[in-house]
Amino acid sequence: MKLFITIAMHLTLVGLSFLQAQEIDIEKLDPNMTLEKADTNGVAWFDPRTAPFRLVGFPWISDDKVYRRLPVKPEWPIRPAVDSLADSTAGGQIQFQSDSPKVLVRVKLRQPSGMYHMPATGQSGFDLYLGQAGEQRYAGTTRFDSGAKDYEVTLFTGSKSNRHFTLNFPLYNGVDSVEIGVVAGATIAAPLPYKHDGRIVVYGTSITQGGCAARPGMAYPNILSRRLGREFINLGFSGNGRGEPELAKLINQIERKSLVVLDYEANAGESIRKTLRPFVDLLREHDKDLSILIISKIRYAGELHNPASLKSAKAREKFQADFVKTRRSAGDMNLHFLGGGTLLGDHADECTVDGVHPTDLGFMKMGDGIEPVIREILKKRRESAHLQRSPRIKLGAAINGASN
Repeated sequence: MKLFITIAMHLTLVGLSFLQAQEIDIEKLDPNMTLEKADTNGVAWFDPRTAPFRLVGFPWISDDKVYRRLPVKPEWPIRPAVDSLADSTAGGQIQFQSDSPKVLVRVKLRQPSGMYHMPATGQSGFDLYLGQAGEQRYAGTTRFDSGAKDYEVTLFTGSKSNRHFTLNFPLYNGVDSVEIGVVAGATIAAPLPYKHDGRIVVYGTSITQGGCAARPGMAYPNILSRRLGREFINLGFSGNGRGEPELAKLINQIERKSLVVLDYEANAGESIRKTLRPFVDLLREHDKDLSILIISKIRYAGELHNPASLKSAKAREKFQADFVKTRRSAGDMNLHFLGGGTLLGDHADECTVDGVHPTDLGFMKMGDGIEPVIREILKKRRESAHLQRSPRIKLGAAINGASN
């Protein structure tokens, strides 16, 4: 009897070891996770840097012709880390209209994916939204081997009908080239104009850049771009949003700004007490009426278990709030503050990948909290501009009346 039990246990252990040794091939087990080869028969390819495509999120691309968030040769020296991170294409978008029943992308990346806490679809992928600015809905994500540097993917299939397409660029990788494929003979037209022309520039950290969204459209600047129907410029530099004056000077070069958002405390730490005033002063010297929103950092999971860390975070948040309050009291009514410590809500500890970088849930909560604040700032900006124009309109009417 004992021999029988011993043999049975041995066979069971052998069986378990055999099962554990087998690799799980998820593409064979689940057809929905299979990578399909793109059908490029009858497809015409186009460079989105040419008309009628609209390329946004790269303020200097008309000069440099490369997908980069800062100039290739800035007028002021920038740190090597920032220079390297500027090649990541976070916030870039391709927009156009077409009646093609199929849309593909052909992409050459700077490097393979490989982040341990962020999917390749967010780091190196494109995703697609249908509908004009302010009314967009998600439609697809590039699916490719995470180790690939190049991929050719079908992003959309449907009936032949005119649609408005927006493709979001990868968040944490560089793009050497991208081509848009449509069915040969399909029409391609310029995208519909934004409802509001002014750009919104967001300067910050890895969180601003999009770490660690599952796909590009879920980074909070891209969420806000969709909801507000505006062009956003993402100047988030992972680990390197430190408030140096060279970045303020480069932001001043960006044309048609309606708002600059400063969300860099997470990298600056205590040094924000030294950098915030000079950074704002440089922006203000260039444009005395520019709307500026300062956002303190989101709450980290570890701070909920460390009273000393939480106290320091709250002190820095108060410093930023007091800075804005003092400036507004002195007459700068275009400077605003939003406390980021409450953006993730009561369950902040459930909204990140690693206690710091938001998941898509965290980014949605950030978007929900930031959106109404920006809407109110822009509303006041429009009202102020209208009041400034009104006296001139009345004066002109009076003059015209007298001449008659």
